[in-house]
Amino acid sequence: MSDWIVIADASKAVIYLQDRIEGVFEEIMDLAHPEARLKAGDLVSDVQTIPEKSDPRHTENQRFARDIIARIRHALDTNEIRGFYLAAPPQFLGLLRDAMDERLRKALYRDLDKNLSGATHNEVIDAFA
Repeated sequence: MSDWIVIADASKAVIYLQDRIEGVFEEIMDLAHPEARLKAGDLVSDVQTIPEKSDPRHTENQRFARDIIARIRHALDTNEIRGFYLAAPPQFLGLLRDAMDERLRKALYRDLDKNLSGATHNEVIDAFA
């Protein structure tokens, strides 16, 4: 069974499949979150549905973090993967951790509070070596 390496930030996530026994390391999924690039004012409609104290950008980032974690949870539930590694900038990593339940925390081998979004395959591998 394989593992995933998830490299994420607020605007995108790249998921790699890693099988050390088979010597496989390949990108299998690319998730985009274009809302992260919008201005906060563009994230709310004319009808204010979000409390004034809430930051629309933070809300969108939380939503994307939950989406990423849901993908990982599905892979674990269907026995597609055994566990996963995770790297994200500190603030977004906190949102990802908050979205995890106990089962996912146990399946997390290691996380890095580092932005590896623009990293090459070799840099990703080296970061978790």
